[in-house]
Amino acid sequence: MSATHASTLPVRNPRTGAIDDTLHVTPRAEIVSAAAELRRAQRDWQALGIEGRSAALAGLGRAFAAHSAALQAALAHDTGRERIAHIETGAVQGMIHLGLHHAREVFRSTEWRPSSILGIVGRQHHTAYPLVGVIAPWNFPLILSMIDTLPALLAGAAVILKPSEVTPRYTRPLQQIFNQVPAIAAVTRIVLGPGSTGAELIEHVDAVVCTGSVRTGRLVAEHAARRFIPAFLELGGKDPLIVTHDADLDRAARVILRACLLATGQACQSLERVYVDHRVLPEVLSRLRESIRGITLTCDDPAGHIGPFIMARQADIVREHIADALTRGATLEHGGHIIERGGLWCEPTLLTGVNHDMRVMREETFGPVIAMMGYDTLEEAVSLANDSDYGLSANVIAGSEEQALAIAERLEAGFVSINDASLSSMISDFEWEGFRFSGLGRSRMGPSGIARYLRTQAIVINRGPTGDLASMTDT
Repeated sequence: MSATHASTLPVRNPRTGAIDDTLHVTPRAEIVSAAAELRRAQRDWQALGIEGRSAALAGLGRAFAAHSAALQAALAHDTGRERIAHIETGAVQGMIHLGLHHAREVFRSTEWRPSSILGIVGRQHHTAYPLVGVIAPWNFPLILSMIDTLPALLAGAAVILKPSEVTPRYTRPLQQIFNQVPAIAAVTRIVLGPGSTGAELIEHVDAVVCTGSVRTGRLVAEHAARRFIPAFLELGGKDPLIVTHDADLDRAARVILRACLLATGQACQSLERVYVDHRVLPEVLSRLRESIRGITLTCDDPAGHIGPFIMARQADIVREHIADALTRGATLEHGGHIIERGGLWCEPTLLTGVNHDMRVMREETFGPVIAMMGYDTLEEAVSLANDSDYGLSANVIAGSEEQALAIAERLEAGFVSINDASLSSMISDFEWEGFRFSGLGRSRMGPSGIARYLRTQAIVINRGPTGDLASMTDT
């Protein structure tokens, strides 16, 4: 498969709606030559060992710190978000620190040990996939580029990064940061373009990792399968929250508001479905009606809470989900309108009276929408929460930890937050995997985030006698 024939693509500004930048598509020949160069450089990179690679990654961390202003400005331009751009640039330091910590566990030495046959000993040896392709999305461009690039580098792989064509500006300062550390610059390349560029990338790598929609993930997985290379996929979510009758309702209302609306709801772990015990549903609703009035848009207030849609098409999807819910009988408690001020914003939206016949409860909405319904029994609540094609993460707020744990263990999701929601966006210490259509492959968190880029080789030595041909005959 070859990259698009177009040599440039327009880049939209999410705040103004204007086309104010141009993406130069990386030609196929350049991807082919980059892959060959990276393969040559990767041999020396892996030969550095984990100590040498860790030192280079520590140097990369210093380069990020020194050039954070330019990176943050580019991210803000890409996404229309100032505060989150600051959070993204700051998060890289923590990612490097945690990666260095996990690397020590992954690369602990393995001793020779006897096999089940006398005189034969062996040990295991890790060797990286030489070249890893990283296909990153538009919603958190830097974090979701580095969350896979950094552990692949620590594993000893070289990396080709393909960012979303929706948010490519940040790669300019990112490339400058890579260039500050020659050892890193030698084993990283950034290629630009649409989906066909990603398809071309898969033709030349040994493993591919992709964060994106289920549709994109399926295309990546099918292409990788044809090449017999592994694909690690982090895909969409439709995360539920269960609130019990004896939960702290003030806490629940605060969590719902934050987890549904943060980052304009444009996060895979955003809270998208809320199930509240009927006995306390009116109280939770009252708290939400009151608090949601104070949520502002950045088009009205630069210090507001909700930024623009990064991708214009996402505004259409959210509009369609809200309209479908209202047509099918949902009640609009607040918001519901898309505001156009050059860019596109969505009012913080609260829907009640929803059910699982509605798109807003079945498909990924990816917008600042609270969709809330009641339940009668915990059995019903668990059944509703599990009634989804997705299984990324889930959330429980209950009257006690014991009750919450009992509920959590019945939920079909890879990460469960208790007494909160969307903690998977902040916690990277524990390994977990997306269930169902939400993911494929080993965890990107914890030591597995590095280990998944390693192949395990067994080296076995016979220190005893060996049989001759006569001893192996069957007569």
